[in-house]
Formats: sequence, structure tokens, C-alpha cells
Amino acid sequence: MRSIIRVTALAVVIACLPTLARAGEDDAQRVRNFIDEGVSLLRTGSQDELHRAIARFKSALKIQPENAEAYFWIALAHSDLNNYLRAADNAKEATTYDDRLAEAWLLWGQVLLYQREWREALIKLETAAMLRPDDPVIQYNIGRVQYHGFKNPDAALPRFRAAWQRGQESRRDNPELIAMTIRSRLYMGCCEYDRGVKQNNFNNLTAAINAFQDVIQEQPHNYDARLRLALALRKVNRVSESFAVLNDLLGVFQQAGDAADPRMLAEIHLQIADLYLKYPAQFQERMRTILHLREFVRLTGDLSHPALEPAREYLAMYNGND
Repeated sequence: MRSIIRVTALAVVIACLPTLARAGEDDAQRVRNFIDEGVSLLRTGSQDELHRAIARFKSALKIQPENAEAYFWIALAHSDLNNYLRAADNAKEATTYDDRLAEAWLLWGQVLLYQREWREALIKLETAAMLRPDDPVIQYNIGRVQYHGFKNPDAALPRFRAAWQRGQESRRDNPELIAMTIRSRLYMGCCEYDRGVKQNNFNNLTAAINAFQDVIQEQPHNYDARLRLALALRKVNRVSESFAVLNDLLGVFQQAGDAADPRMLAEIHLQIADLYLKYPAQFQERMRTILHLREFVRLTGDLSHPALEPAREYLAMYNGND
């Protein structure tokens, strides 16, 4: 009798196996569907759709609580919503369940970068780089941490160069990758400029000029690159060229009216005034110096700027009557 019961029980288990397998397959497909629906919503970019996307990813996690991909997409959605703490928590969960998911390490590092937690950001981004050494976006973000967080243009430069070179090879028609590649080139110019000023090195400054010109060639309306080009040209005594770039830039900003960036416009006025002051034989325009300094002071307001007090003192000296 006992042997008959055991045989019968075994037969029941065997009979259930195909059903259990189908259930597992159905669950996997449902998870895939939830994630795909969430990603589709995520791409719209609207806040409502981002929240709906998060709900889809969480539905996937109810079926597979250890699904690293779902955690990654939740982290990305929270990052797009500027919920950086939640983004970091979910990116961490993603790496817990799949420590080789380079996208999650990259996102985690980016979120820490936004929060200015430089050391931890670098650790996460370096982990992503070990998993995917040829990814230009990872190299670009490591460069940003080195440049902004550690104020180290020497360490940042090779990262931006790698991002620029690898990005050029793979960017094709990807708008985001194209923009990142151009920003990498701009950062290369900034690194070379900082190194050139610090070491009084003509070669570094020339490299900076070349980088800024490359950016302008691809993005003629990149005003940051044009302003930095003017500063670099001046450092290598190409003063007339620097003045021409600044004047062209001033014309563009004046046409923009209220849409102009007041901080950048203030800097343009300051640099033009400084050229008049430092090169009086070449630019005999004291009245224009006063006009530009007035605009600089007006646009700068009470913001902290190292040139603000000297500008006020200069204007006070002439008392606005000259």
C-alpha cells in the first residue's frame, strides 16, 4: 500500500512540472512586458509618464524582487525627476543584484556627482569603467569629477580626450552622444587653458585655442566656447583677435535682449573693459572703459565677483563725469 501511495505522489509531481514551467515562463514574460512598457513611458520625459513608468517597473519587481534591470530603470526615472536620493538607492539595489551592470554603476556615479559627493562618485564611475572601459560617457563623467570635484585638470584631460575620441567613433546620428562629444572637447580646452595659465605654457594655451575653435566649428552658437576662446587668445598675446571675438559676442548678446545670460554678458563687458585698460596704446577708449565697467557692475549686482570692487573703485575715481 505504501509503495502505491509513493508512486501516485510522484506521478502527481511529474504531472505538475509542465504547468509550473509554463507559470515561470509566463512570469518572465510579464516582467519583460512591464519593463518594456516602463521604458516606453520613460522616453516621453513628462513627469506624469515618469511616475507611470516607475509603477510599471515596481510591478515587475513584485514578480521578480531581485530584478536588477527594473531597479536600474527606477533609478533612472528618479534621476530624471531630480529625486537623487531615491535614484542612488535604486542604483545601489541594481548593483546588489547584478554587480556587473555597468549602466547602474554609471548612473549611481552620476547621481553622486550631482550631489557633489566627489569621492564616492569617482569610486562608482571607476567601477563602471572597469566593466566597460571603452564607454565614452563613463570617461566623460570621470573627467567631470576630476575637473570639478578634485580641481585636477591633469587627471581630467585624458578622460575627456578618451570620451572625445571614442565618442567621435561611435556617435553617428545619436544627438545625446554628439552633444557629449562636443562638451568633452570643450572641457579639453578648459583643462589645457588651466594648465597653460598655471605653468605659463604656450603649447597648452594653443591646444586650448584649437579645442575651443573645434567646438565653435560644430556649434557656432556655443557662447561659452567663444568667450573662452577670447580669453585664451589674449593669453598668447593675440589681443586684436580676442577683442574681435568679444565684440562679436557682445553684439549677439545685445540682440538677444532679455534672453541673454546676464552673468556671461557681464563677463564680456568686463573683459572688453580690461582690454581697454591693459592696452591703452592699442585701445584709446577710456570713455568706453567706463561704459563697459558700468554694465559689468549693473549686471553683476551683489554677486560675489573678484573684479566687482576694483570696478567700483575705478568708477568712483572718475565719478561718472569722464
